[in-house]
Order: sequence, then structure tokens, then C-alpha cells
Amino acid sequence: TKTHIYVINNLPPNTAPLDIHCASKDDDLGNHTLTLNQYFNFQFCDNPFATMFFCHLWWGNKDKAFEVINAELRKRLKTGNRQLAWIAKGDGIYVSNSFPPADPLEKMYDW
Repeated sequence: TKTHIYVINNLPPNTAPLDIHCASKDDDLGNHTLTLNQYFNFQFCDNPFATMFFCHLWWGNKDKAFEVINAELRKRLKTGNRQLAWIAKGDGIYVSNSFPPADPLEKMYDW
């Protein structure tokens, strides 16, 4: 079963773009720059006992690194719709278990 991860720039208009780097221990997905409302996505065949991806996000002088999929986050995945969307906003990083993201979003991290 494939799992889909999205990272979305929903930062305030007319501010710095969102720079991201995502990787696992086996796969480096490279650096990407996202302008307002752009997103980066990737998918993988999920091994619940081994697969862990992280992303590092930079916005101006702020940054945050976190796991985008791990054992705890897998509990959020819907059966038949294995998606997690991470949304960067001005006040922090939010998560949704659908794409496009549906309210309510849950704030996971401050910048």
C-alpha cells in the first residue's frame, strides 16, 4: 500500500518562500523551494516497522525539522486514503489526513 505525503506552503503572502528538504535513511528527496500555495509530494510503499521520513523546513530565519511519517503518525492514516498533508503557516506547522487538506487542521509545531 502506498502512502502519500504532501508539504504545502500556506505562509503569508509577500513573505519568503518555503525551502524544504525531505529524506529517509535510504532516500534523499532533495531540496525544493515552494512559493505561496505550491506543494511538494512524494509516495512510498509503506513498511510500518521500518519506514520513517523526515522533512526540514526553512522560512526566512526560521526552521523546523520533524518526522512526516512514523509509527504514531500512521494512526492518522485513513483506510484506503493513506495521505498526510503538512501545511506551513505563519504561526507553525499543521497536519491533515487528507489532500487537499480539510479543516480542522491540527497544529503540530511552532516555528
